[in-house]
Amino acid sequence: MHNAVMNHWIARLLAFWSLTWHLRRPPLAHADADERARWCRDHAGTFAGRWLGLGAVLWLLFMTPFVAFVPLGIAGVLALAVGMATLTRQILAQRRAGPPPIEPPADFPRRDHHDDADDR
Repeated sequence: MHNAVMNHWIARLLAFWSLTWHLRRPPLAHADADERARWCRDHAGTFAGRWLGLGAVLWLLFMTPFVAFVPLGIAGVLALAVGMATLTRQILAQRRAGPPPIEPPADFPRRDHHDDADDR
């Protein structure tokens, strides 16, 4: 029972922080390289933002005069490095998969604009 709960929390942490964890789990584990590149292109920015945000918070906390704890600064720099590596992975995936598809703009009705048919 305890092992199943621990695995559940570890899996949730890995799912939140690790891009590689998602790429190694089904259905992406059995996908072709182009599909994995498209998924990485679309989702790697979220993971990079998490790592870069964590690194910035840890580094800024380390730089305050009240918390001069060296391992905190090292963890901040490592988190920033992981964030930059994830961004690099996203850029390489976009090179392989191409830019994301852009939907054509939708026409929205304007309240101050009347069609010619409405004027009759």
